[in-house]
Amino acid sequence: MNRSALLVLLLLSCAVACSRRMESQALGVQYEPPPGMTPRAEESGPPAVARFEGGLELRSVQGTPPKLEAPPEEVLAAAGVPVPGTRLNATQGTLTAGPVARYEFQQGGSRTLVYFLPRTDRFVLVLYTAPERDYGPGSARVERSLSTLKPTR
Repeated sequence: MNRSALLVLLLLSCAVACSRRMESQALGVQYEPPPGMTPRAEESGPPAVARFEGGLELRSVQGTPPKLEAPPEEVLAAAGVPVPGTRLNATQGTLTAGPVARYEFQQGGSRTLVYFLPRTDRFVLVLYTAPERDYGPGSARVERSLSTLKPTR
């Protein structure tokens, strides 16, 4: 094997080994979290929860999901998540994974971003909470990473 072929093989194996992509049967998703937000723990639930470093969390809640137009407080209650402060905004949009609702909350010196992805028999929540000073750059990284969120069932 020549030197350049060996270098390509080495770089390819590093790229595969360094991938942050996670696939969870319990959550029914594939997802590549942003750099610095590596998986810390996964609970099979119910609801199934994956926690990442840096304040990121994914939840998959079985059962009939709330309507996309439902108030965020109703969506969070259905997931067993306390409302993380005062609602700043609520909008709807579309990701690669499908239609979503997006909410932002503020409580004290921290902010929370929530994405609600309804499926036929369940729904997925993406929650990101950070101190106000870190929220802008962190939430932008989380939102960019949502293009990698793919339901597997």
